[in-house]
Amino acid sequence: MTDPTAYEMVRPARVRRTLEEAPIVFLPIGCVEYHGPHLPLGVDMLTADAMCHRTAELTGGLVLPPLWLAAGVLPLPHSITVDATVLRAAVRPILRQLAEGGFKTIIVFSGHGALDHLHALREETDRVMDRFPGVNALTTVWNELNAGMPGDIHDHGAKVETSYIMEFHPETVDLTALEDDPEAEHVGVYAANPRFTASRERGAAMADHAVRRLAGIIEGFAAGERADSWVMLRELVDRLQSGDLEVVADSGFAEGGSLRFDLHNPHGQSKYITAVRSLTIDGAEVDLTGAALSNPSVGEGHTDTGVDRLGPLSGFYVRRGQTMTLEAPRAGAAPGFHDVEAVFTLADVMEIAGRGGLQVRGAALSGHHS
Repeated sequence: MTDPTAYEMVRPARVRRTLEEAPIVFLPIGCVEYHGPHLPLGVDMLTADAMCHRTAELTGGLVLPPLWLAAGVLPLPHSITVDATVLRAAVRPILRQLAEGGFKTIIVFSGHGALDHLHALREETDRVMDRFPGVNALTTVWNELNAGMPGDIHDHGAKVETSYIMEFHPETVDLTALEDDPEAEHVGVYAANPRFTASRERGAAMADHAVRRLAGIIEGFAAGERADSWVMLRELVDRLQSGDLEVVADSGFAEGGSLRFDLHNPHGQSKYITAVRSLTIDGAEVDLTGAALSNPSVGEGHTDTGVDRLGPLSGFYVRRGQTMTLEAPRAGAAPGFHDVEAVFTLADVMEIAGRGGLQVRGAALSGHHS
């Protein structure tokens, strides 16, 4: 049976009727990305597409074919990523033509949660609203819509995403491809083994919550509200990324004026660092010129990212249970015990810190803090 909300399947008369009755259009965006051995590569695209169609059934409107170009894709087997400039080049003319074509509500729904990717999309939906004042254009993602829902709402390839695909496309899921051990870890699965945690029932509950919230937002547009693609981002970051990092007490090493030490993320979700606000040693602020972050974890590829290059479109991930290294070539800390504090900006909307005692080993440095 043909889906009556599928843009590519309807004839022109249906488009004209939609523009008259419910001028709403959805652009689902995902990616091709490895999500463990048990899930299809199109998880994010499939999730976004299914949620858009379910929302359109409630609100009216049409759903474009899903776009699979995405920035910020994990460098894992078979994944494909593009630069944010390529993503913008694809999305911008689509949004412009939809607005010119008469759609008054444009929903860019991403199933891919990388915050650099989402930041670019938010800027593009803001851009189309600036150009077309009568249009509401919103970028969102499923975990934002469920930020107020109890229980786990976000992961990569684990309980949450596996449950979604069990609900939307159960024929593509093979839980037996996972180890028969609750404690087993798998490349591309950033949480507990979903063989023992995921369920279609959980997927259905999360999907229903997200769809109903999005439908309510769209109804608000009809009542005169204006789209704001940043409100739910702040809510989500507060829910998922708050909580300080831990200084790894025995990780300090000083050599030739440089200090290197590790910070661990003990929390259950990723942190997306868009700036290093400050670093102090024994209360004295360190010059961060030339400072860099690195994360050697499998699937990250974050090696020596200069802090001067950080930003909302070029952030740095330290995920659940991972440890990153901060190197400050102008720290000037001598071997011995020091109190350190590093302050970071997350997703351009909030700050966290990493503070604690640090034992530093290595050659004595001149100009050290006491």
